[in-house]
Amino acid sequence: MRTVLLSKHDELYLEKCAQENQFSYGIIVGHQADLTKSVVVHLARNNEEDADLEDLTDVRLTISDINSQALASQWLSASKMCPGSFDVIGIFVSSVRSDVVNEQSAEFKNAKKLFSDIYDLLLKSNSAFGVYTTDIAQTDFVFLSYSLADKKVLCKNYSYGNGGTFSNMEFRFVDKPFEWIQLDCNYDFDEVLPILDSSRRVNIEDQFQSMIVSIRKNLLASEVFLQNEVVEDTIDLQAYIKKKKAKVDKLKPTSTTGGTASAASNTTDSLPQLASEGIIGGAEPIRASIVLPMKCQLSKPTDIKVREFSGTLHMSGIIATKVFCSPRNSIADVKRFVRDDVLRSLITRIQVYCDGLTDPYVTNEALYISEPPRRVFFSLPSEGPSTSVGAVVQFSEYLFRGEAPTVVVAQAKQILDVELDPETISVEAEGLPDDANFNHGKTDADCTDDSRIMPSSMPKPELSRSLYMVGIAVALLVLLSSVALHYVLGEQ
Repeated sequence: MRTVLLSKHDELYLEKCAQENQFSYGIIVGHQADLTKSVVVHLARNNEEDADLEDLTDVRLTISDINSQALASQWLSASKMCPGSFDVIGIFVSSVRSDVVNEQSAEFKNAKKLFSDIYDLLLKSNSAFGVYTTDIAQTDFVFLSYSLADKKVLCKNYSYGNGGTFSNMEFRFVDKPFEWIQLDCNYDFDEVLPILDSSRRVNIEDQFQSMIVSIRKNLLASEVFLQNEVVEDTIDLQAYIKKKKAKVDKLKPTSTTGGTASAASNTTDSLPQLASEGIIGGAEPIRASIVLPMKCQLSKPTDIKVREFSGTLHMSGIIATKVFCSPRNSIADVKRFVRDDVLRSLITRIQVYCDGLTDPYVTNEALYISEPPRRVFFSLPSEGPSTSVGAVVQFSEYLFRGEAPTVVVAQAKQILDVELDPETISVEAEGLPDDANFNHGKTDADCTDDSRIMPSSMPKPELSRSLYMVGIAVALLVLLSSVALHYVLGEQ
C-alpha cells in the first residue's frame, strides 16, 4: 500500500488554512522516495482571486465550489517551478467542517469529480503535460482532506481512468526532519536542426517543439556520471555515499586511538552531513555530468538522408540544474531526476518565451535571434524548527533580461503561497548571454546589402574615416586662420 509522509509543519499549515479561511484548497508538491513511499515537500494554498470564494466566510463552501480552472492553472505553474525530483502529486482541502473527511458524504464524491476535471483540463490546456519528464505521465495522485472540527485527516489515492477511483492510502506525520541530498549539473548544449518547412513564413513555436523532441531523444540515450564516475543504477544513493566514504577513509593515514574513535563516530552521521563534510565533493553538492552519445550512434545507416531545407535553428547555452534526492532513491532514479530537470527547464523557458510572442511567425529569409528567460533559484522560507536536514530544498523561476527579482516574489506568493525576500533569490546560476556572440556568427556576405536585417545605428567604417579626415582638415584650417589673424593684428 502506498504511504505518504508529512511533517508536523504540514499539519500546522492545514490547521492554519482552515482557521483563516473556513475552507481552503491547494496543491501538494511531493517527492517519490521509492515505489511505495512519497514525501510531501510543500503544501500551497490556492490564492486565485475568485469572487465566489473570497471573503465569504458566512457561506457554506464545499468541494463542488472549487474553481477547477484556477487549481489546474496553479498545478501547471507549480510544476514549472519544481526541480526534476519533485512533482505536484495531488490536491488538499482544509475545512472547519467534518464532512470533508467522511467517505460517505457528498464531499467525497465531489472530490472524485474534481480530480477528473482537473486532469482533463491539464491535458487540454497544455500539450506538454506528461512530457515534462522523460517518463510516462503519472496517473496516481494524492487526495488529502483535513477537518478542523475533528482534527482528523483523510488521505486517499486517486487513480485516473475508468471514471477515476479512490483507494486506501497510509499517511504519517513524521517528527524527524526529512533528509535531502543535492545534486548539481550544468548541461551545455549546442544543437543545430534544419527547418524543413518550405513556406515563406515559419512558425517559430513549431521549430522549438522540434528542438525539444531532439533534445529529449538525446537525453534518453545519454549517461549520467556522478563525480566523474559511472555508478551502477541498481544501488541506492545512501549506499553510493557510504561507498565513497569508505574510499576516502582508505586514503587517510592511520591515526591514534583518539583519531580512530573520531573516525568511528563519523559512521553514525547522517548521509547529508557526510556529503557536506568532504566525503563527496567537499562542501559542494554532488556533481552530475550528462554525457551524450555521438550523433552517428543515434541513427542507423539507413536513416541518413540528404535533404533540402529552408534554414536552420541553432540553440546554444547552459541549463543550470539542481535536484534534491532522498537517500533511499536508487541511482537510476537520481539519473532520471537530473535528465528530467534539464528537459523540464528547457520546456518551461520555451513556453514562457512563446507566451510573450505577439506573432509566432517569422520569414525564412530573416535572421531571427531569440533570448529565452534565464533560471533563478530560491529556497522556501521555514517557520519554526527546520523540517529537513542536509541540503536546503530550492525551487526555481525564470526571468527575462531586465526583470527584477521582485517578479519572482510575486510569483512565489501567488503559486506557492510563500513570502520571499528578494535578496535571498539566487540569480547567478545562469549568466546573461554576451551580445557580441550574436555578431560573430554573421559573415560579411550575410551583412552586405541585406534589407531583411535591421540596419545598425552605428556609422559604416568608411564613413567614419571620411568624417575623421574632414574634421582634421577643418581643425587645421581654423588653426591656420587664427595664426594668420594674430599675425595681421600684430603688424598693425
